[in-house]
Amino acid sequence: MNYCDNQNLPDNQPYKIYEFKKTNQEKIPGYLVVSTAKLNVETEENNSNRYLSLVVNKKLFNINDGQAEPSTQDMIEKIAKILESSPEPEIIINIHGYSSTPSDTETGCKKIYEYINTSIQQPNKYIFIGYRWPSENPTKMDESGSFGQKLINALSSLPTLLAINLALGLTISIWSAIALLFLNILSNSAVHFFTTMLILSGIVSAIIFTLIILRLSTYFRDTYRATNYGVTDLVELIRQLDYTVKLPRNKRIKLSFISHSMGCFVVTNVIRILSDVFDVKSINKKPDSDIGNVFRLGRLVLVAPDIPVESIFPGRANFLRSSLRRCEEAYIFCNEGDLALRFTSTAANYFSFPARTRISGYRLGNITVKHFKDKNDLVGHAPRYGVVNLHKQDYGKGYRLDNPYKYLEIRSSSSEHRKIEEITKMSEDWVQPADLFTYFDCTDYKDDRMDQIGIVSSAIQKPAINVGNYILLTLAFIRKSINNRDPQGIDTHTGYFGGGFSQKAIYELAFLGFQGFLRSLSIEGDESEQISVFSQRCQEKQIQVILAPQIYQQKTQR
Repeated sequence: MNYCDNQNLPDNQPYKIYEFKKTNQEKIPGYLVVSTAKLNVETEENNSNRYLSLVVNKKLFNINDGQAEPSTQDMIEKIAKILESSPEPEIIINIHGYSSTPSDTETGCKKIYEYINTSIQQPNKYIFIGYRWPSENPTKMDESGSFGQKLINALSSLPTLLAINLALGLTISIWSAIALLFLNILSNSAVHFFTTMLILSGIVSAIIFTLIILRLSTYFRDTYRATNYGVTDLVELIRQLDYTVKLPRNKRIKLSFISHSMGCFVVTNVIRILSDVFDVKSINKKPDSDIGNVFRLGRLVLVAPDIPVESIFPGRANFLRSSLRRCEEAYIFCNEGDLALRFTSTAANYFSFPARTRISGYRLGNITVKHFKDKNDLVGHAPRYGVVNLHKQDYGKGYRLDNPYKYLEIRSSSSEHRKIEEITKMSEDWVQPADLFTYFDCTDYKDDRMDQIGIVSSAIQKPAINVGNYILLTLAFIRKSINNRDPQGIDTHTGYFGGGFSQKAIYELAFLGFQGFLRSLSIEGDESEQISVFSQRCQEKQIQVILAPQIYQQKTQR
């Protein structure tokens, strides 16, 4: 079936494709796919397209002034030809997170594009695609206007009942306060009356102001856009490529993903849709990686994933388990001190996520390597770095890897923590969803000089980060937000992309896979020796790693 068939074309093209500019040095082609969905449903199409053309940096992409941009169909066919001519075609898609501006997306994608063309350089194999879904930054200028305009929009769009209650609440609060402060002749009963009115009106006003603040945070608005625009538009891109590319029956295109924060929500839902719940293979215990006509799911790299932690639990609630099994390799980069996930995201999802306990409401990026024996343990043990589930076999017969789920926990302090085994009942008879991932716990990660401050946390090397440590970490995060070059600042949510080792791991695991990543570290020898040396490298960086068994055994056990 051909892409040009009218029955396959959407009514309105859901995205535009831009090609990164090349010099003679670039051997891997790169593209930016931008969803054409509007930030606000009232925005006129012409204004939205005009804004879209302004935010795309012409210095980075093949866009010539005065010339018409290549059509989306032409770009799809261009990508298809490259894939058809490649002996081992692979597509790696990068997906940004919440509140990312267009310039943030372009800068991040350009960084990956330059890295792979400098460090990987495998021509006629990879295609890199940066994907931008419509995300709104709370404070910066965008299609919704400045922060002031966003505040005006938030107030003017209040539902009538809320607007009336806010006006009445503020009016009653002001007059009650004036009466209490300036009318000394009030009787005791009048004082009680105005005090009661002040308290009640203040509560009503505070609730409505909280709703306004939640809207201004854009978190829930971005969640809606990620669900209804980001996921569907990316699925449509892959669908159109699937119909356009013509390959022999024995040849497949490997499809891998790098995603950050809310982008992990986008990619896991895309994988779920691509897996096709009506395909018999998707509900078997051992589904293969093939999807559609030409694609095969490859590697999945989730960085600080802003998705429910239930995605690694067994049971009915885990809607991702069958689709995640299709990925050849899957990785999670996490850290206990991630302020954006631990506080902001969990607070926002408190209103909507169906969890009975605080621990179950945490996000997957909050998962950490186990430091406590059980929920009653208040002491714990100091972190052990390297591959923590790696053990020597008896009688010197190499190494073995324990199941990852036995080494994972969620904790908010030394007094509140739960092992994964304590949260949900595990069975040795099944491969647990948690065992499908390899985990990089970067809580104490340091790079280059061992005496420097941590990359994504304070690197205090304690069993748990407590209140005082979080206060200091918050101050360091604020310093980083104010001045990105502050050596004492810490970016707890996106700092993974700034550390030398973590950045290399994220990019090369996505492009090269685990074995390719080991080779890039100049680690030679047999499988056991490679894992042992890799563990030592991670010890030097103070990273705790839990390897998935299939990574070590070089075969997929699903």
